[in-house]
Amino acid sequence: MPSIEIPPSPRETLRPSAIIAEDLLNPRGLCLQTDGSLLLAEAGSGQAEQPFSGRLSRLRPDPDTPGGYLPRETVAQGFRAMNMQARMLRDEVMGLSDIACGDGHCLASQTDYVGGSCLLDLQFSPPEPIFHSHGNLNALCYYPPRRSWLAVKPDTNQLVEFSAGQPECVLVQLPELAQGQEAVPVTLVHEPATDAVLISLFSGELHGDPGRKGIDFAARAGQVIRVWPASGHIEVLVRGLQLPTGLALTVEGNLLVLELCDSLQQPLPASWSGETLHGGFTRFSGRLLQCDLGNDQVTVLARGLDTPSNLCRVQDTVLVSEGMGLVGRTLPGPHGAEVPLRGWLRRVQL
Repeated sequence: MPSIEIPPSPRETLRPSAIIAEDLLNPRGLCLQTDGSLLLAEAGSGQAEQPFSGRLSRLRPDPDTPGGYLPRETVAQGFRAMNMQARMLRDEVMGLSDIACGDGHCLASQTDYVGGSCLLDLQFSPPEPIFHSHGNLNALCYYPPRRSWLAVKPDTNQLVEFSAGQPECVLVQLPELAQGQEAVPVTLVHEPATDAVLISLFSGELHGDPGRKGIDFAARAGQVIRVWPASGHIEVLVRGLQLPTGLALTVEGNLLVLELCDSLQQPLPASWSGETLHGGFTRFSGRLLQCDLGNDQVTVLARGLDTPSNLCRVQDTVLVSEGMGLVGRTLPGPHGAEVPLRGWLRRVQL
């Protein structure tokens, strides 16, 4: 089938939105529980003096506020948070990254280049690693057809599978994109209608201009691909995205896609000493798109988002994780004033 091309200026139907949780430490993946509560992975603060600030949190519905949540509760804490600024020259913090539920279990993915990456089973207290891996374990989903867990690895550009009693299995090695850059996978979701998984591709650096190290990305080179795990077959579903991150499917089967930002600027060099910079990604310029897979229509549902990373659909709304990087540092704000970097969750009405 032909892919959807994101137009230069898609139509906008901006939906009502509200912040439902604040002062989070690099919020990432969310998972809705049967009791209506949310489990949230927080990668951590990125502060050098807080190397184990990653945590798992629960947000319970507020009985007095429709669509609202009570203050965050800590489920588990003390997970390694890794500030990647020195390596990437961008404001990124890695650690706990996603949560997925299936087959009676809830697992969380954790990237840890020191102690080893793993999938944690949340039925234990504290959560217990049941699968181990090398490198960056990013987004995670349960895959019912094989009763297995699928994850993407942005440092090796792979779709991998974890099954009970089996070692990690590489299902698909993603090929390079059109300009020779790596196809860096960011998030994935199971698509029940096709039994494929949808994967967002960030598009790796071009490495063509040393003066743009950290921000040398091709504009609008991101994609969403559809991959069948059993065969490894790949087809491009959406093209022309700017750094796509989170994915979710609506009840109607339409695709929701986050774009992290609209441009890149002001990397954080090794000599950076705290001055107010964007840190690679232009802050407060992300957006939420809806792609109608039936008629190829693209609509902007929200804009002005601050480095949005993950999506979680809750009935007729979608929750967005925002605020990536070194918590507390100053950012160029959306209206010119400096603001502190903070993590929060936003609810967008669908």
